[in-house]
Amino acid sequence: MSRSNDQQQRQRPIVVPGEHVGDSKFYIPGLNILKFSERMFSTTVGLVRTDGKRLDVIALKSFYQPKTGDLVVGIVKEPTMAGWTVDINSPFLAFLPLSEYPEKRIRLSRDNIGRILESRTVLIGVVKDASIFSSPVLTLRGRGLGVVSNGSLLSITASKVPRLIGKKGSMLSIIERETGVRLTVGQNGRVIVHSEDVKVIEKVREVIKMVERESHIYGLTERVEALLVGRKS
Repeated sequence: MSRSNDQQQRQRPIVVPGEHVGDSKFYIPGLNILKFSERMFSTTVGLVRTDGKRLDVIALKSFYQPKTGDLVVGIVKEPTMAGWTVDINSPFLAFLPLSEYPEKRIRLSRDNIGRILESRTVLIGVVKDASIFSSPVLTLRGRGLGVVSNGSLLSITASKVPRLIGKKGSMLSIIERETGVRLTVGQNGRVIVHSEDVKVIEKVREVIKMVERESHIYGLTERVEALLVGRKS
């Protein structure tokens, strides 16, 4: 194997709970890290990632934990008198209050609210409040937010979302450029492919499978690009 191929297949370090991952003299402790004195330890099985300043351990398998400001793809569960409960691929249902729905005037009846957003409606929202003491609160007020009227819904393990997006959006840009369609990637592990083209949807599905399978190996972005370019030729 050539040096370049060897570098490409070199795996990122996988750590286990309790394993020493760095020192706070050099890094700011981030996700899934416990600081004891100046030493930092992993609290989960995952991949070590750093931007040079902050050190994170990205869990290999984990459920989505909502954070304020996260872009999410949700599925409406049911209406209430005050809004809608929404499945955001988390152990806890989120809540979309009437005040965070863009429509200015809504007649307050459960039947009417249920007709505005029916059960199983897919929507793109932002987590407005992720307090640990109550259900996450969503908002649809903002550019690009609202009901998804067309496209296909795919999924990826939530902890792999950063790899699908890439540094500064590099991976996502390549996927959109080579497929010619726009993607909405929720931090909760749901992906909207804004296309009805079955071939394009299958391309994106294959990319997601590759990211799930090879996120711990260096050179993933290059392999994804090669896969998509090869499919075009």
